[in-house]
Amino acid sequence: MNTTRTGRLHFALAALLLTGAGLPAQLTEWPATVAPGRFLLEMDAISLTIDREGGDKYTAFGAASTFLTVGVAQNWDIQIGAELFISQKADRGGLSDRNSGIGDVYFRTKWRFYENTEMGASAAVIPFVKIPTNSGGVGNDSVEGGVIVPWQATLAGGLVMYSMVELDLLRNDADDGYDTYWFGSMALSREVTSRIRLYAELAGAKSSGGSPWEATLGGGVTFNISENIWWDFAVYRGLSRGAADWNPVVRFNWGF
Repeated sequence: MNTTRTGRLHFALAALLLTGAGLPAQLTEWPATVAPGRFLLEMDAISLTIDREGGDKYTAFGAASTFLTVGVAQNWDIQIGAELFISQKADRGGLSDRNSGIGDVYFRTKWRFYENTEMGASAAVIPFVKIPTNSGGVGNDSVEGGVIVPWQATLAGGLVMYSMVELDLLRNDADDGYDTYWFGSMALSREVTSRIRLYAELAGAKSSGGSPWEATLGGGVTFNISENIWWDFAVYRGLSRGAADWNPVVRFNWGF
């Protein structure tokens, strides 16, 4: 597998994990923080990425990619994440290349610096760092990091809008330095019943390394089993050459 494609597959998985810490739009981070002394467990139970280009096919499978968040103050929490299993396969020219193993560990913290309860609006900042702990060739063995700024607002008709911008420093394909990587997304969510919520999401990304734009459109549904437990089912479709073709994902969330 060439290094450019490896980076694209890594992004397809990491984007869900790094920015995926919120209900109901998982690619788009939300600014709310976990209450002091409380915990939130968020897991991409199953994530599948499929990408075809010409006669080549690339697939990536992730299981139990998990974030655990603990509330420290009313507007501040701390998060640790781990990719517990990743498998990648490239079929190219009649040959196959497969890698599988554990992924990396992520440390994040979230500070909600703005809140307007009358308008239903809030904003936060989330710096993070990735520590390379991967095995089996599924990672790039490099320290990476960045910062996320999420924002949300309540709109008319029961709609909630989530949006965010993210700047990452990612190891380049030549493995001799770092590229900047911009990611932005927006989601609209609406409650259908007391237990079911629907959402639609649009995301785009661009690297300074010269790779093509990545644009993704998706949607999903969340099912609240109880006040503190819910499942999230989503499917994302790549809209540009730089994005993976398909990415279905099943997520589990538990607050305690």
